[in-house]
Amino acid sequence: MSWFKTGFEATETAWDDISEMSGPRRVWLPPEVTNRYLVLDNDPMCFWEHQFQVNDNWRNWEPCKKRNKMENVCAICDRFPDRYPYYVGYLTVISLTPWTDQKGNTWCFGRQMYGPKLGSKEKPGVLKKVERLKQKEGGLRGLVIDCYRSGKKTESVGDEIEVVERIDPDAVVAWVKSQLPAHIEQINHNREDGKKMTVESFLKRNPVEPFNFEEVIKPRTNAELLSMLGGPSTSGTSARDSGNGSGVGSDTSALDEDIPY
Repeated sequence: MSWFKTGFEATETAWDDISEMSGPRRVWLPPEVTNRYLVLDNDPMCFWEHQFQVNDNWRNWEPCKKRNKMENVCAICDRFPDRYPYYVGYLTVISLTPWTDQKGNTWCFGRQMYGPKLGSKEKPGVLKKVERLKQKEGGLRGLVIDCYRSGKKTESVGDEIEVVERIDPDAVVAWVKSQLPAHIEQINHNREDGKKMTVESFLKRNPVEPFNFEEVIKPRTNAELLSMLGGPSTSGTSARDSGNGSGVGSDTSALDEDIPY
């Protein structure tokens, strides 16, 4: 039995549980910014997740062992008693909004993890909006959406969603390939190392296919977490909204590699 859920059905029962309570680029929008994405999945991978700080770094995410019923003890719950887990649903998206890295290179068409949260019954999060979007559109794969983040206290993936185009789910790969040549030409024009990127080499590093989230999100053991945290503690840490200024479309982990694709 998996520790996560696939699809939106679990969002109904997840709320009942609230009272008990480094990998691919993640979608992160600065306040008052709109980014455009192409959705590759029809259903999200849903589970309870922690985000926590280690050595002044907030680029740390971990499935909650207790809330996901993986184990009876969760090292993150114990180490950070005020870092309550939130219910999140991850989808694979292709970023269609160019962004610039710290070296001045402009990138687009990269895969990212889009993770809207469930929120509470009293204040539903963006995950419920995505669920209603699927019901309205008859599916998510192939939707081109604009995500807007209205303020700093709203979800970092944006709190407003607008469908701007519908691509046949079976034609998604062909559509992306048709858009890539102009982008590849721009990349090659700006490169100073003399190396040339092709559509094929771009797609090899960044295929137009959903992430295998079971491979991407690999929960660490409590022992591994305690080793990373330097042992158990009862002192909590509060979250803060932060970005690295690396450009539109990135999150706090945006620049783990020089070339993201």
